[in-house]
Amino acid sequence: MKRRLLIRTILFSSSVLLVTVTSCTSINNQSSSYQPPEIKIGVLFPLTGDAASYGEKGKKAIELAVEEINAKEVKKATAIFEDSRAEPKTGVTATQKLIDVDKVPVIVGDIVSAVTLAIAPIAEKNQVVVLAPTSSAPAITNAGEYIYRIWPSDLVEGTKIAERAAQKGFKNVAILHLNNDYGLAIANIFQKTFEQKGGKVVLKEGYLDKATDFRPVLSKIANLKPDVIYVAGYFADTARILKQSRELAIQSQFLGTTAIEDDEFIKLAGNAAEGMIYPLATGFDPTVIKNSKVDNFVNSFEKKYKYKPGWVEGHSYDAFMMAYQAANSSDAQVTGTSIKKYFDTMKSYEGVTGKIVFDKNGDVVKPVVFKTIQKSKFVAIGN
Repeated sequence: MKRRLLIRTILFSSSVLLVTVTSCTSINNQSSSYQPPEIKIGVLFPLTGDAASYGEKGKKAIELAVEEINAKEVKKATAIFEDSRAEPKTGVTATQKLIDVDKVPVIVGDIVSAVTLAIAPIAEKNQVVVLAPTSSAPAITNAGEYIYRIWPSDLVEGTKIAERAAQKGFKNVAILHLNNDYGLAIANIFQKTFEQKGGKVVLKEGYLDKATDFRPVLSKIANLKPDVIYVAGYFADTARILKQSRELAIQSQFLGTTAIEDDEFIKLAGNAAEGMIYPLATGFDPTVIKNSKVDNFVNSFEKKYKYKPGWVEGHSYDAFMMAYQAANSSDAQVTGTSIKKYFDTMKSYEGVTGKIVFDKNGDVVKPVVFKTIQKSKFVAIGN
């Protein structure tokens, strides 16, 4: 009898032990396979093609943002990158993939205005938010209710640099512009403002983004001898224009766009860049604005990538951080509609590019600082 009781006790104990071990194993397996909540954010940048240098810079900033978010937040951020090649058609295909396959509620992009305008109807139709870091074309203002940007409209930059030219006493100007949405829009704004101030446009001519020889049009400009030449383009084409103008001994004052503030511009243009004046309408300038948020970003970026970030990096970083904050603000399912509601009711966002406040059209207003190139350095000058 005692022996039977002993056997039953052993069997019962073994069963309890087996259940306990099995339960623990099950819990451990669940723990090891547990994945924290994820917030997927689409990123549409030109990673190849003519504007690839801008896209790669923005990509680096976003990768830094993802690292910082995932180091401290429960909901992890995932950036899904797609290459627009700065081409509207390619951008549309990539956007459709981000929406249909990746199911993202928000897309950070594009850097290029033409692509942002092309993808806007698709995002609007699917109720997916687009947050453009650097797109500046005026048409984006009315591109849709789901379209936002943290870069001022060209209306601001084009107006301010034209006013500056008039204030400096320049009476006539030759305008060269990139023949795309960006170049044509900002050139038109410059022309309108300059003429309203009493100035005269003696020549206005567009050029293709792949153009390399500007000597024919520069020869015409040399004969006209304008007080000032306004180049509405990106850094590479502007650098070629400057070098070739110096070869032709053109002495006119040159004005440019924010897009030239890139170290590659200095390398390409060399001494020909000296004295060019341009507006910085972005709000990101660590040489002028210094605070802990800007300092931390600059230091972290430089530590990771071994160079100081510029306006593309700053705006890409802010745009991604804002997209994540909007998505992370709700405990419910994250949708484009919920992100739109967050942006529409957001009072302001303090980023590395300054204070960001959206108006009713999803636009922002930022101060303009005038700069020039002195001894191969970008230097702020008095307003």
